[in-house]
Amino acid sequence: MSAPAAPAMEPSEMRRLLGDVARQLDIRLPGIVDEMTGLLADSVTELRPDPQLVEMLRASVEGNVSTICHILANDIALSNLQPTTAAVEYAQRLAQRDVPISALTRAYYLGQSMFLRLGIDAVESMAVREEERIELVRAVADVVHRYIDWILQYVSDVHEAERRRWNGGRGAVFASTVHRLLRGESNDAARFERETGFSVTSPFVALILWSDEDASFLAPIVRSLTQRLATRWRTGRAPLIVTEDPTTTWAWIPVAPSIAVSSEEIRNELGSEQLLRVAVADLATGVDGFRTSHRQALDARMVALTSQPHHAEAVVRYADPAVSLLAMFTRDLRTTRRWVQTVLGTLARTDENARILRDTYRAYYAAGANVTQTALELGIHRNTVRRRIASTPAALQQRDPLEISMALRLFDAFGPGS
Repeated sequence: MSAPAAPAMEPSEMRRLLGDVARQLDIRLPGIVDEMTGLLADSVTELRPDPQLVEMLRASVEGNVSTICHILANDIALSNLQPTTAAVEYAQRLAQRDVPISALTRAYYLGQSMFLRLGIDAVESMAVREEERIELVRAVADVVHRYIDWILQYVSDVHEAERRRWNGGRGAVFASTVHRLLRGESNDAARFERETGFSVTSPFVALILWSDEDASFLAPIVRSLTQRLATRWRTGRAPLIVTEDPTTTWAWIPVAPSIAVSSEEIRNELGSEQLLRVAVADLATGVDGFRTSHRQALDARMVALTSQPHHAEAVVRYADPAVSLLAMFTRDLRTTRRWVQTVLGTLARTDENARILRDTYRAYYAAGANVTQTALELGIHRNTVRRRIASTPAALQQRDPLEISMALRLFDAFGPGS
């Protein structure tokens, strides 16, 4: 004869224990948000075109995780909730970038799986009977599933409405033609010229223009700037302009064969427009050149947004020193920073002693590991150089000098990270 089933938990006891689960998770909120943001950015590639989108993703994750914790702690009905502003704005921005709703849906389900795992871990750590543990896990799963179903329906509607509004506002056929060519869905240069009025058979340069402000006045400023540049570069043909989102514009500007494009020219044309920044590709021609030039401009923009030495620069060119190299490392910045930490070890700290040692190693390798030359460069005694090098961990001293030099360069560009 089987033992009688244990009675179900009293509602008040269930609410108390769910509150304990919520408090455990809420204490860890910053770490959970970091981990979940990293997971989603790594797993759904459409969600990480640039650092601004990743920051919007982070805000959306934080809002959703906080809301679920709030529901668990206070037994709140979904009918009494309002979606977080960050989640709504993120769905709108993805629609503006032509990121499909399937990418957003996958992100929510990945986040759901991760949060459930964390919730189950929290329940496992609690001193309750096994029957209560099972009830708690079911209750947590029920809250999470119902919330994700509710928010996903809401942001899907927002995404669809914004996609229709945005495409209708910017000229859907025109923008679609550009996106098709960039995605490789079309290679017909003649048709592209008929539909956009822009010829890819003559030289041009791709630009990305953006503002850190969500400025309604950006469009006329961009049009004026690109037209002035087209005049300066002497082709007599109009630039091609596509508004990508409220802060970002893509442009391709014709360039006469005898003209050399320079950053200084663009800075001069920018004048006092301090809010506007420009990423510039190399000169190109043809359909493949149209795509390549745009990728180069995207890479230059990534460097402008993530590399500390480029933060204050209004114009960043793909052809500028080290920009194309740094761009390769921005594509997976978390991995880059982890590698730098692994190579440099204690030299990746932010204290004054670590800074002095980094300066010493830079000069040492620039001098071809010549202690005397390093001492002259730094204005210190040779023995001081020797002591500094000898004071670093043996693991660092045994590494390939090229590795250390590269890690130092990347540390200077991207900082220690988190």
